[in-house]
Amino acid sequence: MYTGPVIDLDIHHDWRSPDELLPYLSSGWREYVTRSGGRQHIPFIPSEIHPNPGGVFRDDAFPAEGGAAGSSLELMREQLLDPYRVERGLLTYGAGTYVAAIANPYFAAEAARAANDWSIDRWLDDGDSRLYGTVLVANQLPEEGAKEIRRAGAHPRMAAALLATNGIGKPFGHPLFHPIYEAAVEMDLPVAIHAAGESFASMRVSPVGSGVPSLYLEHHTLVPQGVMTHLVSMIVHGVFERFPTLRVLLMEAGVAWIPAVLWRFDMDYRGLRRETPWLRRHPSEYFYEHVRITTQPLELAPRREQLIDLLRIVEADRVLCFSSDYPHWDTDEATYVARHLPVEWHAKVFRENALELFGWADVRPEPAAPQAAAETR
Repeated sequence: MYTGPVIDLDIHHDWRSPDELLPYLSSGWREYVTRSGGRQHIPFIPSEIHPNPGGVFRDDAFPAEGGAAGSSLELMREQLLDPYRVERGLLTYGAGTYVAAIANPYFAAEAARAANDWSIDRWLDDGDSRLYGTVLVANQLPEEGAKEIRRAGAHPRMAAALLATNGIGKPFGHPLFHPIYEAAVEMDLPVAIHAAGESFASMRVSPVGSGVPSLYLEHHTLVPQGVMTHLVSMIVHGVFERFPTLRVLLMEAGVAWIPAVLWRFDMDYRGLRRETPWLRRHPSEYFYEHVRITTQPLELAPRREQLIDLLRIVEADRVLCFSSDYPHWDTDEATYVARHLPVEWHAKVFRENALELFGWADVRPEPAAPQAAAETR
């Protein structure tokens, strides 16, 4: 059992209703979404293709006073921050995560700006000092996304730039996205890539390879495919050669796929390296230097020792960072993850790997010296 402090790198905070964003929109865009000042009639985020038949959120995460799951800081403290000793938590939005699914790229950029200001105002400036933000990026217009990273990322408690939905039909390694990475490096912010970003009808692409699934079970099982695509694309296009200090966090994509993808990637690179002369190392080397992975959802193997064997291959003690995915239906509690990992990995996975990724100082108070402790008795 792990009883130390925890850093949680995927907490989905949300507005009680989308109307909370209206004051943060410029007057012209407010009129655009409300028909001259009434209630919102254009959704900020389109509907997903595959709704979860059991619901997206934990039933107990909805505030008694009403509003969306993840919209109550008090309930978040009660259910997550306090009982699991969360020292720092990274806020990653609710539906807003997928702002790049908005078909209108100009409205998407405005919605991202408004969401970032809302997050700073409601959760960082007037919230809990344990919470850190992510700069929501509408990547349809990469230059605008880069401007937003520089603007909102200047806030001292903004800790990462958040990408999810592929807004322009290209995987994230394509040079079109380079302005985003340039801005992230300039602001010294890791880039967090959240899974499930292509599951919107407005994207006009399949969320997985070879066709659109019919059922949520199909879609959810295959969610890692999108993140695999972005990872391979970033390495192939030389993103880490062009931006050698860039750090990337892959969120909510699982872990079990990593050995198969890296082994095949290294194998194919040996035979096809003429196509990518800008690469100076094997793909797996870029992965281990620049990329970290969140734990949720940690796959269940038939036997615990099988999972441990796989995680040793992945070098999980180096690359895994704890995430709860609160308040989603498949939230992973810290106690659950601790039971599935060797004790000697706990401090690194629950805390130290995240401190290194974000360049955070160790803020744990030093234990009192024996003499000082005696004087207080």
